[in-house]
Amino acid sequence: MKRVRPVVSMLAICAWTAALNAQEVALDGFSGIGARAMGMGGAYVTVSDDFSGLFWNPAGLARARRGSISWGMSHDRYRNESHFFSQASAFELNSTRFATGGIVYPIPVYRGSLVVAGGFGRVRHFDGGLRIDAYDEVAEFDKSGFSEDRGTFGAWTMGAAVDLAPRLSAGISLYKWRGTNRFMQELTLEDVRQVHVDTVRIYQRFESDDSFSALGVQGGIHYRHPSNFRLGFTVSAATPIRVSAELVDEFEDTFDDRKDTYPRDNYADRYEIRQPVSLGFGLGWSSKGLTLTGDVHYGDLQEATYNVLARNITPYVDDFRLQYRSAVRVHLGGEYAIPGRGVAVRAGYYRDPVRYVGGGPVPEVRIETDRDAWTLGIGAELDRYFALDLAAVIGGYKQTEGNRQDRVRTLRALVSMRVNFDAEAYW
Repeated sequence: MKRVRPVVSMLAICAWTAALNAQEVALDGFSGIGARAMGMGGAYVTVSDDFSGLFWNPAGLARARRGSISWGMSHDRYRNESHFFSQASAFELNSTRFATGGIVYPIPVYRGSLVVAGGFGRVRHFDGGLRIDAYDEVAEFDKSGFSEDRGTFGAWTMGAAVDLAPRLSAGISLYKWRGTNRFMQELTLEDVRQVHVDTVRIYQRFESDDSFSALGVQGGIHYRHPSNFRLGFTVSAATPIRVSAELVDEFEDTFDDRKDTYPRDNYADRYEIRQPVSLGFGLGWSSKGLTLTGDVHYGDLQEATYNVLARNITPYVDDFRLQYRSAVRVHLGGEYAIPGRGVAVRAGYYRDPVRYVGGGPVPEVRIETDRDAWTLGIGAELDRYFALDLAAVIGGYKQTEGNRQDRVRTLRALVSMRVNFDAEAYW
């Protein structure tokens, strides 16, 4: 949410800022979870036999024959090279965060498999932004400033998986999402060529602190064919996301003979977004240590709605059908376990199209190169009880908004550690 001060001099600012944070950040964007899964490009719907399976496909947990306690960290680097009227500026963010922590516990049963699991996973991050330092040929102001998002979405999750038949498993996970995002924006306009009557300088600063919460459920099935092919399917229910927003707005207008400083404005509100149903489908094949797999995920953000509207501030999005596009996320990956070495090497690719394209009251966004990433990973069983997984995810995209072109590059490193134990020893 944001509010725009209704003064004439703000028009020059809006030409640059209108769509910087216009999308609902809680809806768009994929981060992924688990070093093994991301080393395989996130193509994990037909694998998902470790703690991260709670998030990818809970049915895959039924294949876990040993208990495990796992935890992980992630490091993210973001760089946006923006060109505004052909003048370049760069913006960078770096962050290191706790990523996962949980337990998988197989319960001994007479036949088949019954596995329960629970823990925490940081499923999405919002880090991003841009910097600008250029002369606007249209507004005829020298513009300098930045826009920044910094935040994450985490989920406390518990679930279970059970064998329905010798080769067919089903699972369910229940999650409680919690997250925060802080959006900051500063912009200074200088009349360096003295083309405006009276106006010398305009300064604007805006902050928004948003808190997110939600309760949701995901179900999945996993089928293993005798020919070594595997199928997986997941469905996540439509989820209402509750948002609490706190905003601060500052504005200053300098003229030849005076300075107008507007009082610091503070706003607070609550609203609710309904995230639509999402579906996932995976197909995989394994033989002699080699695993190949591919997934598709679909959730139409054009179907998102505001269940509860804010009263004091204006929504980012006026029309989800107009300002978002329908898209399918695709994952491809593979893993090869080197015989007798306890080492596995992984590689993958995913394509996660940018959904937000603006339009209506904000500028349209033209996607030049869609968001995608290449991944590499390695895993090692250091002994019978301890395993380590590493992954690197290198991605980016290009887009144009008005007279500004953004080229975003991202680098993500993940490490996951796992301690295995024999659950039967505790019965």
